[in-house]
Amino acid sequence: MKRLKFKLPTGLSPLIAFGIILAIVLFVMGGGIYLLVSGASFNNPYGGLVSTSLSDQYGIETLLSIAFMFIGFLGFLLIYESTKHVYNASYATKLLILGIVLIVIAVGLLYWMLISKTPWLFPWAYNSGS
Repeated sequence: MKRLKFKLPTGLSPLIAFGIILAIVLFVMGGGIYLLVSGASFNNPYGGLVSTSLSDQYGIETLLSIAFMFIGFLGFLLIYESTKHVYNASYATKLLILGIVLIVIAVGLLYWMLISKTPWLFPWAYNSGS
């Protein structure tokens, strides 16, 4: 059985290749394919950043979801970097805490988008206490 070997094109640094792959993954996960196929507009005629319909997605939602996922990725990257500084405990702790904070912020913002998009799925978020 023959092994598959992947080689980068000559002249392309691994960091640039990683950046291109990361951009493609974030674009696909953020809903960029749906945006291209559906031809959705970037402005929401009803106002707000997130459409309340599951069958609609506007360009701003795509950009927001990509940005929030990138913030989460940066958090994981900072946690990974903190493991490289084991002999400088204060710096490693700062990187670790900052990474965890970025991940919590990203997840919270993505949940905010999900709650805004599907209020019927999260009745506790819209319950005014009465």
